[in-house]
Amino acid sequence: MTEAARPLVTVVVVTWNGVHLLDDCLGGLARQRLDPALWRVLVVDNASTDGTLAHLARAHPDVEVLTSPVNTGFAGGAHLGLAQVRTPYAVLLNNDAVPEPDFLGALVRAVEAPDAGRVAAVTAKVLLRPRFRLLSPATAGAPAAGDVVTAAGVYRPDPAGPVDLVNSTGNEVTRGGYGRDRGWLRPDGGDEPPPEVFAFCGAAVLLRMDAVAEVGNFDPDLFLYYEDTDLSWRLRAAGWTVRYEPSSVVRHAHGASSDLRSRLFRFHDDRNRLLVLAKNAPAALAWRAALRYPLTVASLTVHEGPGRAMTTTRLRAYGSFLRLLPRMLRRRRALRRTAAVPPRVTAGLLVED
Repeated sequence: MTEAARPLVTVVVVTWNGVHLLDDCLGGLARQRLDPALWRVLVVDNASTDGTLAHLARAHPDVEVLTSPVNTGFAGGAHLGLAQVRTPYAVLLNNDAVPEPDFLGALVRAVEAPDAGRVAAVTAKVLLRPRFRLLSPATAGAPAAGDVVTAAGVYRPDPAGPVDLVNSTGNEVTRGGYGRDRGWLRPDGGDEPPPEVFAFCGAAVLLRMDAVAEVGNFDPDLFLYYEDTDLSWRLRAAGWTVRYEPSSVVRHAHGASSDLRSRLFRFHDDRNRLLVLAKNAPAALAWRAALRYPLTVASLTVHEGPGRAMTTTRLRAYGSFLRLLPRMLRRRRALRRTAAVPPRVTAGLLVED
């Protein structure tokens, strides 16, 4: 292989019991326009029990596979995958996301642009899968399963529909300490948001490995959710930036690999928000969020009842947060000693709630 043809990118796909998702995901990668000599695929299997390994060996023999003896979550799986990367760039792609043909090429062009020397991550445009059609008020009726209800009306899933809804154009953190997808449920096709965004979306992103080596890999303690915001915050503190590339597109079956209504989601989403704030946020914001959380749980329990409010799950999340808090505070102190950007500067990038 010539010098020019050495691989630039390792695409890391983390999966757990997602054999039903992998053909679409890997099939989308097989259709990429980027020279195949420039990239490779590494699937990290998180101890699946659904025949994933046998299916990969049979249907995708050219894909490299790294197996974990236990389920380490997305954070742990991404950590394992990135630790094996020897190319200048890594691309994380969710197993429930299908990339458009120029997905990889657009990311590489963006990170190698003349003004991208301090760009640590290029986050793609993530669209909801499938497409949608907007129902008229006369035909909408009661929302059906899969419908998306917005201020503009009811969008119904329709593979032949004319509307794409945005899942993410990168991640934001609000001044109240909540992470969210930028552009969530906005119809695609209008004006694009600014190219710089606070954090990348881990569903589809290119990472500069030199930057990851400088600030550290994904935090396996987070297991699932907010791990992308945590790494982005650390990159920001080190003086790197995150860029959004609208011509790099994936279609994402949001929640296909984890149920957003489940106790698993509620536990890790609540706990990890507090952990990431404790590690990275201004002290006032981190302490305010930690002290307010029990009051929020009490209020939800009174108004919704303990079952609907998932009170037990939320209390478990808070207990886990308290157990991990000393570890996060040690990491916070280490980050403060090496930060190239004052905390007030990164705090200035937070958005209104």
